Amino acid sequence: QQTYSYYANRNSLPYIDLYGLAGVDTFVRTTLRFPDFMHGWKNIVELKLTDETPAYETNGKSLFTFFQEHFNKYGFGEWLHNKLTESFSETKKVLEDLMKLMKEEEEAIASGGAAEDEFMVVDANGDLQEIEVDDAKTQAASTVANKMHEANLTMKQLMFLGMDDEKTIINKGLCSAADVLQFALEKKLALMPGDKDLIVMLHEIGYRLNGKDHLIQSSLMVTGEDHLRTAMAKTVGLPLGIAAKLVLNGTIKLTGVQVPILKEIYEPVLSELRSNGIVFKETDRLFSD
Repeated sequence: QQTYSYYANRNSLPYIDLYGLAGVDTFVRTTLRFPDFMHGWKNIVELKLTDETPAYETNGKSLFTFFQEHFNKYGFGEWLHNKLTESFSETKKVLEDLMKLMKEEEEAIASGGAAEDEFMVVDANGDLQEIEVDDAKTQAASTVANKMHEANLTMKQLMFLGMDDEKTIINKGLCSAADVLQFALEKKLALMPGDKDLIVMLHEIGYRLNGKDHLIQSSLMVTGEDHLRTAMAKTVGLPLGIAAKLVLNGTIKLTGVQVPILKEIYEPVLSELRSNGIVFKETDRLFSD
Protein backbone atom coordinates (compact mmCIF):
# COMPACT_ATOMS: atom_id res chain seq x y z
CA GLN A 1 0.00 0.00 0.00
CA GLN A 2 1.46 3.35 -1.10
CA THR A 3 1.86 6.17 1.43
CA TYR A 4 1.22 9.74 0.28
CA SER A 5 1.89 13.14 1.81
CA TYR A 6 -0.24 16.24 1.32
CA TYR A 7 0.00 20.00 1.45
CA ALA A 8 -2.76 22.60 1.58
CA ASN A 9 -4.04 24.20 -1.65
CA ARG A 10 -3.82 27.84 -0.61
CA ASN A 11 -7.09 29.23 0.82
CA SER A 12 -9.85 26.59 0.97
CA LEU A 13 -12.44 28.74 2.76
CA PRO A 14 -14.23 30.14 -0.35
CA TYR A 15 -15.12 26.57 -1.33
CA ILE A 16 -17.20 26.01 1.82
CA ASP A 17 -20.14 28.04 0.53
CA LEU A 18 -19.53 26.90 -3.05
CA TYR A 19 -20.00 23.27 -1.98
CA GLY A 20 -22.93 24.08 0.31
CA LEU A 21 -21.06 23.11 3.48
CA ALA A 22 -21.71 26.18 5.66
CA GLY A 23 -21.26 25.32 9.34
CA VAL A 24 -18.71 22.54 8.76
CA ASP A 25 -16.08 22.37 11.53
CA THR A 26 -13.06 21.66 9.33
CA PHE A 27 -12.60 22.05 5.60
CA VAL A 28 -9.32 21.71 3.72
CA ARG A 29 -8.31 21.01 0.12
CA THR A 30 -4.89 19.48 -0.42
CA THR A 31 -2.57 18.04 -3.06
CA LEU A 32 -1.26 14.49 -2.68
CA ARG A 33 2.37 13.75 -3.46
CA PHE A 34 4.97 11.10 -2.69
CA PRO A 35 6.77 11.90 0.61
CA ASP A 36 10.15 12.34 -1.12
CA PHE A 37 8.59 14.99 -3.37
CA MET A 38 7.72 17.07 -0.31
CA HIS A 39 11.28 16.82 1.01
CA GLY A 40 12.77 17.81 -2.33
CA TRP A 41 10.42 20.73 -2.95
CA LYS A 42 11.12 22.15 0.51
CA ASN A 43 14.83 22.15 -0.34
CA ILE A 44 14.15 23.76 -3.74
CA VAL A 45 12.32 26.64 -2.03
CA GLU A 46 15.04 27.05 0.62
CA LEU A 47 17.69 27.19 -2.11
CA LYS A 48 15.75 30.00 -3.86
CA LEU A 49 15.34 27.97 -7.04
CA THR A 50 11.77 29.30 -7.29
CA ASP A 51 12.92 32.95 -7.39
CA GLU A 52 11.26 34.71 -10.36
CA THR A 53 13.76 37.57 -10.70
CA PRO A 54 15.53 37.48 -14.11
CA ALA A 55 19.19 37.21 -13.15
CA TYR A 56 20.94 34.59 -15.32
CA GLU A 57 22.06 34.76 -18.94
CA THR A 58 21.59 31.16 -20.06
CA ASN A 59 22.64 31.14 -23.73
CA GLY A 60 25.42 28.59 -24.11
CA LYS A 61 25.20 27.76 -20.40
CA SER A 62 24.77 24.21 -19.09
CA LEU A 63 22.63 23.21 -16.12
CA PHE A 64 25.87 22.48 -14.23
CA THR A 65 27.12 26.03 -14.81
CA PHE A 66 23.78 27.54 -13.79
CA PHE A 67 23.62 25.56 -10.54
CA GLN A 68 27.23 26.43 -9.78
CA GLU A 69 26.55 30.13 -10.31
CA HIS A 70 23.26 30.09 -8.39
CA PHE A 71 24.58 28.10 -5.43
CA ASN A 72 27.69 30.26 -5.14
CA LYS A 73 25.38 33.27 -5.01
CA TYR A 74 23.20 31.87 -2.23
CA GLY A 75 25.72 29.95 -0.13
CA PHE A 76 24.94 26.35 -1.01
CA GLY A 77 27.91 25.06 0.98
CA GLU A 78 26.71 26.73 4.16
CA TRP A 79 23.12 25.59 3.54
CA LEU A 80 24.21 21.98 3.05
CA HIS A 81 26.49 22.11 6.09
CA ASN A 82 23.66 23.41 8.28
CA LYS A 83 21.26 20.82 6.85
CA LEU A 84 23.62 17.91 7.54
CA THR A 85 24.65 19.25 10.94
CA GLU A 86 21.01 19.53 11.98
CA SER A 87 20.21 16.01 10.76
CA PHE A 88 23.23 14.30 12.24
CA SER A 89 23.14 16.14 15.56
CA GLU A 90 19.62 14.77 16.04
CA THR A 91 20.80 11.33 14.92
CA LYS A 92 23.77 11.50 17.31
CA LYS A 93 21.47 12.35 20.24
CA VAL A 94 19.12 9.47 19.39
CA LEU A 95 22.02 7.00 19.14
CA GLU A 96 23.50 8.22 22.43
CA ASP A 97 20.15 7.76 24.19
CA LEU A 98 19.75 4.31 22.66
CA MET A 99 23.24 3.23 23.73
CA LYS A 100 22.56 4.50 27.25
CA LEU A 101 19.33 2.53 27.39
CA MET A 102 21.02 -0.67 26.18
CA LYS A 103 23.85 -0.23 28.68
CA GLU A 104 21.38 0.12 31.55
CA GLU A 105 19.66 -3.07 30.36
CA GLU A 106 22.96 -4.96 30.34
CA GLU A 107 23.91 -3.70 33.81
CA ALA A 108 20.52 -4.70 35.21
CA ILE A 109 20.81 -8.23 33.81
CA ALA A 110 24.46 -8.57 34.93
CA SER A 111 23.52 -7.68 38.51
CA GLY A 112 20.89 -10.42 38.57
CA GLY A 113 17.94 -8.12 38.07
CA ALA A 114 15.53 -7.74 35.20
CA ALA A 115 15.64 -5.13 32.50
CA GLU A 116 12.84 -2.58 32.58
CA ASP A 117 10.08 -3.16 30.04
CA GLU A 118 8.82 0.42 30.20
CA PHE A 119 10.01 3.86 31.23
CA MET A 120 8.64 7.39 31.47
CA VAL A 121 9.52 10.19 29.06
CA VAL A 122 8.42 13.77 28.52
CA ASP A 123 6.97 14.24 25.02
CA ALA A 124 7.18 17.30 22.74
CA ASN A 125 4.12 18.81 24.45
CA GLY A 126 5.67 18.52 27.91
CA ASP A 127 3.41 15.64 28.93
CA LEU A 128 4.70 12.59 30.79
CA GLN A 129 4.27 9.44 28.71
CA GLU A 130 4.94 5.76 29.38
CA ILE A 131 6.78 4.00 26.57
CA GLU A 132 7.93 0.42 26.12
CA VAL A 133 11.67 -0.17 25.75
CA ASP A 134 11.25 -2.16 22.53
CA ASP A 135 9.14 0.64 21.07
CA ALA A 136 11.84 3.16 21.97
CA LYS A 137 14.47 1.06 20.18
CA THR A 138 12.28 0.77 17.10
CA GLN A 139 11.59 4.52 17.05
CA ALA A 140 15.29 5.29 17.48
CA ALA A 141 16.26 3.01 14.61
CA SER A 142 13.54 4.55 12.45
CA THR A 143 14.71 8.10 13.24
CA VAL A 144 18.32 7.30 12.36
CA ALA A 145 17.33 5.57 9.12
CA ASN A 146 15.06 8.46 8.15
CA LYS A 147 17.74 11.10 8.74
CA MET A 148 20.30 9.11 6.74
CA HIS A 149 17.74 8.74 3.94
CA GLU A 150 17.03 12.49 3.93
CA ALA A 151 20.72 13.37 3.76
CA ASN A 152 21.26 11.03 0.81
CA LEU A 153 18.02 12.12 -0.85
CA THR A 154 18.94 15.82 -0.75
CA MET A 155 22.01 15.35 -2.93
CA LYS A 156 20.39 12.67 -5.09
CA GLN A 157 17.50 14.97 -6.02
CA LEU A 158 19.76 17.94 -6.79
CA MET A 159 21.93 15.73 -8.99
CA PHE A 160 18.80 14.54 -10.78
CA LEU A 161 17.82 18.15 -11.51
CA GLY A 162 21.17 18.69 -13.21
CA MET A 163 23.63 19.94 -10.60
CA ASP A 164 26.34 17.85 -12.31
CA ASP A 165 24.87 17.95 -15.85
CA GLU A 166 27.35 19.61 -18.22
CA LYS A 167 25.67 18.29 -21.39
CA THR A 168 22.21 19.90 -21.19
CA ILE A 169 22.46 23.47 -22.52
CA ILE A 170 19.70 25.88 -21.46
CA ASN A 171 19.79 28.51 -24.26
CA LYS A 172 16.79 30.48 -22.98
CA GLY A 173 18.30 33.97 -22.85
CA LEU A 174 17.87 35.99 -19.66
CA CYS A 175 16.13 33.77 -17.11
CA SER A 176 15.13 33.63 -13.49
CA ALA A 177 16.03 30.66 -11.30
CA ALA A 178 12.38 29.58 -11.58
CA ASP A 179 12.63 29.62 -15.39
CA VAL A 180 15.68 27.36 -15.31
CA LEU A 181 14.04 25.08 -12.75
CA GLN A 182 11.03 24.72 -15.06
CA PHE A 183 13.36 23.96 -17.98
CA ALA A 184 15.20 21.31 -15.94
CA LEU A 185 11.98 19.69 -14.73
CA GLU A 186 10.53 19.57 -18.25
CA LYS A 187 13.71 17.85 -19.45
CA LYS A 188 14.21 15.47 -16.54
CA LEU A 189 10.58 14.53 -15.90
CA ALA A 190 9.42 14.10 -19.50
CA LEU A 191 7.47 10.86 -19.89
CA MET A 192 9.37 8.32 -21.97
CA PRO A 193 8.01 5.34 -23.95
CA GLY A 194 6.85 2.77 -21.40
CA ASP A 195 6.13 5.38 -18.70
CA LYS A 196 2.64 5.75 -17.26
CA ASP A 197 1.32 8.52 -15.04
CA LEU A 198 -1.05 8.07 -12.11
CA ILE A 199 -3.89 10.27 -10.86
CA VAL A 200 -5.03 9.82 -7.25
CA MET A 201 -7.95 11.69 -5.68
CA LEU A 202 -9.46 11.19 -2.24
CA HIS A 203 -12.45 12.86 -0.58
CA GLU A 204 -12.93 12.29 3.15
CA ILE A 205 -16.08 13.45 4.93
CA GLY A 206 -16.46 12.93 8.66
CA TYR A 207 -19.89 13.28 10.22
CA ARG A 208 -21.84 12.34 13.35
CA LEU A 209 -25.17 10.51 13.17
CA ASN A 210 -27.15 9.21 16.15
CA GLY A 211 -24.17 9.78 18.43
CA LYS A 212 -21.77 7.80 16.24
CA ASP A 213 -18.85 9.14 14.20
CA HIS A 214 -18.74 8.11 10.55
CA LEU A 215 -16.18 8.54 7.78
CA ILE A 216 -17.03 8.57 4.08
CA GLN A 217 -14.08 7.94 1.79
CA SER A 218 -14.48 8.45 -1.95
CA SER A 219 -11.36 7.55 -3.92
CA LEU A 220 -10.27 7.62 -7.55
CA MET A 221 -7.17 6.12 -9.16
CA VAL A 222 -6.55 6.42 -12.89
CA THR A 223 -3.42 5.07 -14.61
CA GLY A 224 -2.33 6.36 -18.00
CA GLU A 225 -2.26 4.02 -20.98
CA ASP A 226 1.23 5.09 -22.08
CA HIS A 227 3.46 8.19 -22.24
CA LEU A 228 1.08 9.90 -24.70
CA ARG A 229 -2.38 8.76 -23.56
CA THR A 230 -1.95 9.95 -19.99
CA ALA A 231 -4.26 9.81 -17.00
CA MET A 232 -3.87 13.58 -16.64
CA ALA A 233 -5.08 14.13 -20.21
CA LYS A 234 -8.04 11.79 -19.71
CA THR A 235 -9.19 13.23 -16.37
CA VAL A 236 -8.86 16.83 -17.55
CA GLY A 237 -10.02 16.46 -21.15
CA LEU A 238 -12.85 13.93 -20.95
CA PRO A 239 -15.10 15.85 -18.48
CA LEU A 240 -14.85 18.99 -20.61
CA GLY A 241 -15.41 17.11 -23.86
CA ILE A 242 -18.37 15.18 -22.43
CA ALA A 243 -19.94 18.37 -21.06
CA ALA A 244 -19.55 20.10 -24.44
CA LYS A 245 -21.26 17.17 -26.18
CA LEU A 246 -24.10 17.19 -23.63
CA VAL A 247 -24.66 20.90 -24.23
CA LEU A 248 -24.76 20.36 -27.99
CA ASN A 249 -27.23 17.44 -27.82
CA GLY A 250 -29.49 19.29 -25.38
CA THR A 251 -28.95 17.07 -22.33
CA ILE A 252 -27.52 20.06 -20.43
CA LYS A 253 -29.91 22.96 -20.90
CA LEU A 254 -28.20 25.52 -18.66
CA THR A 255 -27.04 28.75 -20.28
CA GLY A 256 -24.35 31.28 -19.46
CA VAL A 257 -21.10 30.63 -17.61
CA GLN A 258 -21.58 27.70 -15.23
CA VAL A 259 -19.43 25.93 -12.62
CA PRO A 260 -19.89 22.12 -12.62
CA ILE A 261 -21.29 21.94 -9.07
CA LEU A 262 -24.86 21.61 -10.34
CA LYS A 263 -26.53 18.21 -10.68
CA GLU A 264 -27.64 19.08 -14.21
CA ILE A 265 -23.95 19.07 -15.16
CA TYR A 266 -22.09 16.63 -12.93
CA GLU A 267 -24.58 13.75 -12.88
CA PRO A 268 -24.62 13.06 -16.65
CA VAL A 269 -20.88 13.79 -16.92
CA LEU A 270 -20.01 11.36 -14.09
CA SER A 271 -22.28 8.76 -15.66
CA GLU A 272 -20.43 8.92 -18.97
CA LEU A 273 -17.04 9.03 -17.24
CA ARG A 274 -17.96 5.73 -15.58
CA SER A 275 -18.35 4.13 -19.01
CA ASN A 276 -14.80 5.33 -19.75
CA GLY A 277 -13.42 3.61 -16.64
CA ILE A 278 -13.18 6.78 -14.54
CA VAL A 279 -15.22 6.09 -11.42
CA PHE A 280 -14.95 6.82 -7.70
CA LYS A 281 -15.09 4.01 -5.13
CA GLU A 282 -16.97 5.03 -1.99
CA THR A 283 -17.07 3.56 1.52
CA ASP A 284 -18.95 4.70 4.63
CA ARG A 285 -17.79 3.30 7.95
CA LEU A 286 -17.75 4.02 11.66
CA PHE A 287 -14.57 5.59 13.01
CA SER A 288 -14.28 2.67 15.43
CA ASP A 289 -14.13 0.12 12.56
